[in-house]
Amino acid sequence: MDLDVDQIAGFMHLSRPTLYRKIKAISDLTPNELITISRLKKAAELILQGHMRIYEISEAVGFSSQSYFSRAFSRQFNMTPSQFAKNNNLTLK
Repeated sequence: MDLDVDQIAGFMHLSRPTLYRKIKAISDLTPNELITISRLKKAAELILQGHMRIYEISEAVGFSSQSYFSRAFSRQFNMTPSQFAKNNNLTLK
């Protein structure tokens, strides 16, 4: 997933500042925060499927750093990706 704010603005035919204002007004999040949350939700879905390792999931959803992925995941879900899998009775590959 190489989605970024400039691509979203282009798809919606909006300038970057206009997109920022609209997303902030609707969700109280910045576009980057919204993209990160979407990636983390997709990562949680992939963890629940149990077919991939954590590092594969972090790369698949667009995180280039596994440590940043783990920190962001922990902030969003209040547990590490491994804890999330264990709490859902999944064994990691």
